[in-house]
Amino acid sequence: MEVAEQDRLIIATVNRDEAEDGAWQRLAEPVDIVRLAGSEDLNDADLERLGFVPRPCWVNWVARLSATEEEFTARLSQNERRKIRMGRRFIEGQGLTLSVKVGLTEELLDEFLILYDAQISAMPHGKNFARDRRDRLLAAAAELVSVCIYAGPRMVTGSLWWIRRAQSTLQLRFSASADDARSGQSLRAAYMAALDFARDTGLTFASLGNDPSLFGHVVQPGLFVFKTRFGFTPIPSQILDPHLAGEFADRVETLRSLADPSLMTTWGRCRGALSPWSSDAPSLDLDLLVLSTAQSPGLVDSLRTDSFRETSVLVLP
Repeated sequence: MEVAEQDRLIIATVNRDEAEDGAWQRLAEPVDIVRLAGSEDLNDADLERLGFVPRPCWVNWVARLSATEEEFTARLSQNERRKIRMGRRFIEGQGLTLSVKVGLTEELLDEFLILYDAQISAMPHGKNFARDRRDRLLAAAAELVSVCIYAGPRMVTGSLWWIRRAQSTLQLRFSASADDARSGQSLRAAYMAALDFARDTGLTFASLGNDPSLFGHVVQPGLFVFKTRFGFTPIPSQILDPHLAGEFADRVETLRSLADPSLMTTWGRCRGALSPWSSDAPSLDLDLLVLSTAQSPGLVDSLRTDSFRETSVLVLP
């Protein structure tokens, strides 16, 4: 058994014998998560008996663009459509400028990274992946498109998108927004402009990028809520990016270092039965596990869960 800390989260990794024996229960200090190594070799029944929940390591958020914006937004709630209108009115009312540019210059990227740095620094466990990948982004500049909003010369909202022609997908790489612009819903307006660009380019799908399948640690449940309400569905990232394959099988012991509630996107009926990406709309039966310290009557109702096969709640001490 190995015990390690990941951004204040204490994880004990155990083998099957240690899982059967409950070895982590004899540690001097409690752990937050018990993770089973080699879980791919166990069937679902054995994992359930041992109390472990298998999930893809990463999920990618995808949506079919539809032929028009009207068809796309018809799938959204009335409140979500209202927020999109608010974002557009904010841009107009504040005299802001929305810019869509194919290709990525070093100057634009460095301006975006200043905005992104500030956003990440405000997150409890934020990871500055964009700055770490600066050189890679510039190397792929011809495949990228920026959708940004400016107050005069100052960028207040920025998003970088990857044109994946082989997959007929426009995929979000990174986005950031200043506090005042975020409260004005400008990010939604920028995303809608990106979807318009994707339609005009002849693409079929949009993606809001990859996230860890546990929302409550590095990424927060609010991001899950935003993406589901914006009409996007999570699929295992390995369908689009095989290098992101793999699973975690976790037993969550406590939420002391996680958000309450936390959300876990699990395999459902898809474990070991994934097909390669195709031009057909993804249709997968993933499940959602809500982790909470209280069985609140409205907890599940506050989430948009219609794209999941099942939603269940696990109450932890």
